[in-house]
Amino acid sequence: MNQELERIRVRDVMNQNLQWADGDENLRAAADRMVEHHLRALLVRGRTEVDLPGILTSKDVVNLIGAHGLTVLDQLHVDDACTRPAICVPETTNLLDCINLMRHAGVRRVPVLRGSEVVGVLSFSDVFKRLLQR
Repeated sequence: MNQELERIRVRDVMNQNLQWADGDENLRAAADRMVEHHLRALLVRGRTEVDLPGILTSKDVVNLIGAHGLTVLDQLHVDDACTRPAICVPETTNLLDCINLMRHAGVRRVPVLRGSEVVGVLSFSDVFKRLLQR
């Protein structure tokens, strides 16, 4: 099985439906968009063109609500809650290496890069679906 995972590239499994947020966007607006589009994460644009993206996850939002209550959604911005920079992987990374990186880093999704351009997001759910479709 490991040899098969080493042959599969992240680009073959990633989700290409990218949804972005700006760091200064209201947290409630970003969370509402995640619900509307059935997403568990939004990519966050870098502060400059050469910055790696950040990522805002539903877990980030729920953790803030748990700690501070629902009013936090109207008081904070995406930059206050996102992980920046996100751990990113090149699209040519093999699936086994990416899974291990995600496990060791404790993340469930990673932006996928072609050069410096974000071309997708890989999540554990994407990997799970792909491996069960064999």
